[in-house]
Amino acid sequence: MNSFGILMGGMLLMLAVIATAAVIARYSQFYRREMTESGNRELALDGLRGLAALMVATHHAALSCIWFTTGEWGDAGLPAWQMFGPAGVILFFGLTGYLFWGKARTVQGKMNPWKLWRGRLYRIAPLYLFSLILVLLVAVSQIGSHWLALENWRPMLRLLALGALKWHSLGPVQLGDYNAGVVWTLWYEWGFYLVLPLIAWLATGRKIFHLAVLAYALTIVGLWFKFNLQPGLFFMLGMLCPALLEDQSVRVRLQRPAAAALALTASLALCWACRDYLLTATPSLSVAGALFPVFFLAAAGNSFFGFLTHPAMRCLGAISFSLYLLHGIFFKLVFHLLQTAGPAQLPQFVCWLIIIGTAIGTTGLCAATYRWIEFPFLSSSHKKPA
Repeated sequence: MNSFGILMGGMLLMLAVIATAAVIARYSQFYRREMTESGNRELALDGLRGLAALMVATHHAALSCIWFTTGEWGDAGLPAWQMFGPAGVILFFGLTGYLFWGKARTVQGKMNPWKLWRGRLYRIAPLYLFSLILVLLVAVSQIGSHWLALENWRPMLRLLALGALKWHSLGPVQLGDYNAGVVWTLWYEWGFYLVLPLIAWLATGRKIFHLAVLAYALTIVGLWFKFNLQPGLFFMLGMLCPALLEDQSVRVRLQRPAAAALALTASLALCWACRDYLLTATPSLSVAGALFPVFFLAAAGNSFFGFLTHPAMRCLGAISFSLYLLHGIFFKLVFHLLQTAGPAQLPQFVCWLIIIGTAIGTTGLCAATYRWIEFPFLSSSHKKPA
């Protein structure tokens, strides 16, 4: 595949998904109401969350097209799309750190762990279990059910841990191959939620800066012993922002268009300066550092010329968890069907047209899963007394 075709394919996919979300936000009564009733939400961060999910989906779309052509998984064919996957994950972790550390500061570090964990259970479990059922159905449809044997009961039991335990192979079957392996991030998310009540007392004052120095030192030591603690620092980048943005006048200045232009320029410059370190198999500190200027301004409320607060991006933000968990399943399913029933080789533009069509359909399905699976449990969780 040529680089220009891969670039155009990825860009068209992103535009198609955003356009689909715009149609949903405009014509769905439910989403129209959701976009209107913003409450206390930080709208720019809703859009950033949608962008993060779209970046991961674009990364996996490129991987899927290359996989269909070459049979090899792992090369997105273009440095930008290769970086989009790790970058999207880092944004998700940073958003989690920012939002929950902000809540810890609001309650002066006195977090109710049971309320926190119950809320996260309501948030993650329904859609996770739905996606797990889809993964199992797709796997059985493609390779049969012989691997669903009693001897594999332990790895099967791990699947019910809602991502808090890493998935293991079931005999010869790697279920992560059927959803682009996206559930690995949930292990870190659950770890953060488990630790948060224990360190929430550090949310008061400026203690977070001491915690950040300690976390960075531990990460460097971990790398020396070949133990990757970098994802903890991605949460930390978000956790630093509430303290850095304490002054409301600073927030106001950072919401100006000139600040957005400067942040974008800084991020692009950092990407160029760190280009030899950005393209790694797992999220790296260089990617996080390059993203931080944009993340910091979004946390301050900068909409980046209205892009992050556009109804389409906020709609993508609402369905971002669905899009994150489900897109890989349908990419895998469609290309497997093509491999078994279609021609052995397809022109590059046809591959991208197929993946773009799949992404559009997946976006519509994700709007339905958020409405009918995620939203009822979220509403129920918010109504529960503390």
